[in-house]
Amino acid sequence: MSQSAVFRFRPPCLVEREGDLARLVERAARADALAVDVEANGLFAYRPRLCTVQLAFLEGDDIAVAVVDALRVPVAPLAPLLGAAGPPKVLHDLTFDARMLAEAGAPLASVRDTSVAARMLGFAATGLAALLSAELGVKVDKQLQQHDWGRRPLSDAELRYLADDVLHLLPLDARLAERGRALGIEDEIAEECAYKLATALGPPRDPRPAYARIKGAQALDPEGRAILRRLVAAREAAAEQADVPAFKVVASEVLLELAQRRPARADDVRAVRGAAAGRAASSVAAWLRAIEQGRSDGDVPEDERALFQPARPPRKELAVRRAMESRITAWRRAEAKARKVDEQVVLPGHCAQELVELALARGHAEGAAVDAAIARIPGLGARRLARYGGALAALVTAAPPSEPPAAAV
Repeated sequence: MSQSAVFRFRPPCLVEREGDLARLVERAARADALAVDVEANGLFAYRPRLCTVQLAFLEGDDIAVAVVDALRVPVAPLAPLLGAAGPPKVLHDLTFDARMLAEAGAPLASVRDTSVAARMLGFAATGLAALLSAELGVKVDKQLQQHDWGRRPLSDAELRYLADDVLHLLPLDARLAERGRALGIEDEIAEECAYKLATALGPPRDPRPAYARIKGAQALDPEGRAILRRLVAAREAAAEQADVPAFKVVASEVLLELAQRRPARADDVRAVRGAAAGRAASSVAAWLRAIEQGRSDGDVPEDERALFQPARPPRKELAVRRAMESRITAWRRAEAKARKVDEQVVLPGHCAQELVELALARGHAEGAAVDAAIARIPGLGARRLARYGGALAALVTAAPPSEPPAAAV
């Protein structure tokens, strides 16, 4: 019998009124844990909106499921429930959910992420459907994965689909937690979940403007990148007016080709595949104006030019970096093998990269300064620091293979 068969599942209830939401919060606050998922309309609107919040919690011997219609009722009253004062929240791949809930006034805290747990446990497939099938023998229908959740009313089939994403999360979390305890890695899993939440709620990892992130933009000459910048701005204006995502107006690679070709006539724009098709058909004049403006600009603003002139590290520095990465990787692999755990348990990839940067920037720092810097690595955690602090300090302070040892005094 599967783990999920221990519980009875109630049909999902739809919450569309503030009074019903308040009663739901009161009930769910008494639970030991709360499964959470959200849906938005990001594939269908210029600015994504939170459309539904799905909650599941154990009530007696039943798992109760509620679908909060975020287009009908404000979800900010969920804040005490979803925050630190509420029960632990169980999600699968929390990044998107955390951002949408924070924007809606109900930020998450005290989270467990089943995708993180699965990765730490060494699962090859960490998607929710794959985990539910492998661990609980549950098959879920993902046909509505790219559905427009901004449409109303919600049908019974849509409600069932929404419920499925949280219905089995608590049994799955229990199963993965049991595996984590057997390996003694609960603290590492918890630390990685906290790091993932902090990263989700922090600033974007790539702060560059949208046009500079387009693949191929770095190869453009100054005028070409100025044109691309203007074209992307024109696409954003068209997308906002049509209330659709920017990629549904025209693809980025089409704008890049326009910036490369720099057509001066409408017929030349139409010769670029995709530049005058579908929604882009009404934007031909806008593309021509953007190209003309970019030509007039001659280059992007001065404060953005550095984005196109990345400093290339000297060859020696690259060699030292690779040597340090190899040393840390080898140490992590050996330790994971000795403990019979996944390498991410020993040292997550993001911590390994921080350690490399620390090693390259350390200069002649030693002792307490290195120890303090290692302790500040985000996501490392007290458990790893206590277990590996000395080993990590040795990795950081050891002379890279390409550096000759200091002469004896």
